[in-house]
Parts: sequence; structure tokens; C-alpha cells
Amino acid sequence: MPKVIKTTTLLADKSGAVWVEAQLSEAQVKRVINSYKRAGIFLTAYGSPSQMTKQLEEINAFLASDERSRSFVSARKIQVIGVGF
Repeated sequence: MPKVIKTTTLLADKSGAVWVEAQLSEAQVKRVINSYKRAGIFLTAYGSPSQMTKQLEEINAFLASDERSRSFVSARKIQVIGVGF
């Protein structure tokens, strides 16, 4: 039997409310999303909070290292924020 990769996944609606947080394979994520969709609840899959935090840190590091990006950030034309978990 092949090994199935499972990752910590958050399933949230467009308002940001988290409906599911679990270790799921990609097939399981699709099944859960389709189950909720049949009930009229439309969810989007996101990575774990630690994965999202790492991505935000990488984006902010890039913005800090690039001259043009720094000018956008200082002029408040671009802002990357994270939500506390």
C-alpha cells in the first residue's frame, strides 16, 4: 500500500471562520470540501498556521530587502499582515 502524505489543513469559509482543522490527505480535503458544499457551505483549504506564518515571514523579508518594495511599504501602498492563531 502506498504511503499517503497528510498535512495539517485548515478549511475556512470566505469570512475566515475555520470549520475544520485536521491532518488530511489531498483526497480527503477534496471529499470534505465537497461534503460541506452540498450543505451550502463553501470552504477553502489553507496550510497549517505555522506554514502560513513562515510564508508571511518570507514575504515580509523580501519586501524589506527590495528597494522598490520598501518604498511601497513605507508609503502604505502595500501591507502584509497575519492573523494571530
